[in-house]
Amino acid sequence: MNNSIKLLVLFFITLLSSCSSDDESNQDTNSNKGYLKIGSQTVALSQGYLENYGIRGNAYNIDFSLRSKSISEKEDGAVVYFELFSSLQNNLAKGDYNFAGYSEATAYTFTKWGQSILGKNINSGKGDLSVSNGVSIRPLSGTFKVTENGQKYKVSFTGKGTASIYKDGVLASTQNDVAFSMQYYGDVKKSEGKTFTAKKLNSSELIQKDHSILFN
Repeated sequence: MNNSIKLLVLFFITLLSSCSSDDESNQDTNSNKGYLKIGSQTVALSQGYLENYGIRGNAYNIDFSLRSKSISEKEDGAVVYFELFSSLQNNLAKGDYNFAGYSEATAYTFTKWGQSILGKNINSGKGDLSVSNGVSIRPLSGTFKVTENGQKYKVSFTGKGTASIYKDGVLASTQNDVAFSMQYYGDVKKSEGKTFTAKKLNSSELIQKDHSILFN
């Protein structure tokens, strides 16, 4: 009798342990995961955003952004922003995106107007992003890869760019050919991109976009 009770208790313990492991596994699968790495610094990314700016040339101007949970003065945060051209209207098509110009508007490319930031006190200016203490880098080479684009997005980037280092809100130095990378797997919040205008009259290159979606 005692042996039967012991076996029954052991069975239920094993069953509960298995269910707990499954729950943890499901939570792990459903959570957003990612990181931005610039130099030796790495910050986790927690949410993705996709904005459709409509057709340009033979492609669609799609902006893809990511952010960390915190972007405050108290700890290092991160924001990733890429301007890309996709063959799909409301999604980033699967494949590799390489560096090219905005004027060409060629599918499977990204432009130099992207910006990744790592540091304390990240803010949104008009058509730009800034950081009080940290580094801001614009991509000039590399590959932006889209592996999944359904209910969950899986993207990555490895490349180099021009990095600007800020201290107390003032530009302290600039470095060329700085390596940086990011990865993300998780949800994306989709929206229609807000109207933008050129910073200079008749300019097709210097554009303004509203990054408020990252801060709301």
